[in-house]
This record gives sequence, C-alpha cells and structure tokens, in this order.
Amino acid sequence: MSTRFRLGISVATLAVVMPFAAHAQGAVTVLGGGMGQACYEAVEYSRMQLTKAIELCNLALDTEHMRPKDRAATFTNRGILYMRQGNNTRAMSDYRKSIDLVPDLKEAKVNLGAALYNLKRYPEAMTALNEGVGTESVDARAVGLYNRGLTHEKLGDLQSAYEDFRSALQIKPEFPQASAQIARFTVVPVES
Repeated sequence: MSTRFRLGISVATLAVVMPFAAHAQGAVTVLGGGMGQACYEAVEYSRMQLTKAIELCNLALDTEHMRPKDRAATFTNRGILYMRQGNNTRAMSDYRKSIDLVPDLKEAKVNLGAALYNLKRYPEAMTALNEGVGTESVDARAVGLYNRGLTHEKLGDLQSAYEDFRSALQIKPEFPQASAQIARFTVVPVES
C-alpha cells in the first residue's frame, strides 16, 4: 500500500514577519503615442511630480485625438498615477475606461485587480486578476500572479496563494515583493 502526500501550506503571522501589510502592485504601464507617450514616460520614469504627471495625462486625454488603443493606454497610465497617490477609486475608474475601450487589454485588468485589492474588494479583484494573468507581458503576468496570490490569501486559500507567489518568481526571479511573500510560507508534507 502506498502512502500519498500532498503539500500542506502554512503561513507565518504577518504581524511577526512583516511589519506592514502587503499592497497590491499595479505599475504595469502601457505604451501610447503622441502626448499619450509623454504620459507613459511620466509614469514609467517618474521624472515629475505626481500632480504634474496627472495633469499631463489629463491634457492628452482632453485635447488629443487618439486611436482607441492609445486612449486606453493613457487611461491605464493615469490610473497608475492615481494609485500611486493612494486614490484607488479613481484608478479603478480609469482602468475600467481603458477596458471599455480595449476589452482584451489584460495589463489594465491586472491593474484593476490591484486597485480592487487595495479597496478590499477581494472577489472582484480575483475576477480581474484571473483575466489579467493571461497577458503576454512577462512583467504584467508576474505582477498579476503576485497580486492574485495576495488576493487568494485574503480569501483564505493559502495553497493557491503560495502557488501564485511561486509562479511569479519562476517568471521573474528578481521580484523582491514575491520573494518576501513566499518566505513567509512553510511547506510540509501532509499525509492524505
């Protein structure tokens, strides 16, 4: 008779191991064009104050005629700026506008999931992240898996959280937030 084992996952208490709560990562930028390009660069390189960068993105959205994909990218990038300000509600609104324009823009879904996670709307975050992790972008997929791991943990599914953190690290080995999360777990064989 053979004995089967499965992995039992336990996680160290956050208060002991991590002095601060984990926040979802949402900086998955999307390249646009024209003035939208300047908005992208403001997000990607953080060379200007947040309020000035938001004004630049507003100007691009208000005055420039853009293809739907570029407009969606600009909404996504402005959403990142709002999220950096801690305004997840406005970020979420921009991500949704982006998705309305280009429904298959999975990077925007990763960011939407991050904003929903930060707003403690975990089931909605999970839905967005499940769609977003299918992106071709390696960085966006790693961030999406990381965020989905955080969301699984909040929903009480430690096994799935561990697997998502591990997958994020397999995709992007130099991902310090995912490394910190996975370090909290202890994997032990459990007899079934």
